[in-house]
Amino acid sequence: MRKNLAILAAGIAFLFSTVCVCANSGFSGKWQIEPKLSSAIDPWSRISLDISLEGNRIIIREMVSAGRRKNSQTYEIDVSKKQNVVPIAWWTGNRHIGAYIGGDGAMKIHAKWLDDGQTLNLKSSFILQTSQGDTPVRTYTEYRLSRDGKRLTRVTLRSTRNRPILHVFSLQ
Repeated sequence: MRKNLAILAAGIAFLFSTVCVCANSGFSGKWQIEPKLSSAIDPWSRISLDISLEGNRIIIREMVSAGRRKNSQTYEIDVSKKQNVVPIAWWTGNRHIGAYIGGDGAMKIHAKWLDDGQTLNLKSSFILQTSQGDTPVRTYTEYRLSRDGKRLTRVTLRSTRNRPILHVFSLQ
């Protein structure tokens, strides 16, 4: 009997120690950039995010626009996978630098949840086509949800850029 109780206790302890960190449902929704709180977003005048959660998957649709020029990119990421391969039609990070998605036209992304689901961490790599040729790029991006759930802050570090990029979004 004691042996059975010890096994049961060990099993319960194991279950509590292996609880996965899951997304905070507050990430879901439509988010609009706050330009005054963010790094420069030119050539765009608006950036919005539409985020949805489906189990281990997070789908981020980023829309950028300026006047009649519009573009969008969808990132479908499964946090249970070691690597996600996301096709990129047109790199939205092109800010007057003449850089376009190159290589195989895809971004390799590893994702994980941090801070009890308050932060989504993305590590990605891809190739940009520039006037100097193909350039390998790494990015480290965090999407941080405010405690009240009304703000989403995206911080991006890029291997080809010395300064971090900060974008602050408000829930619409």
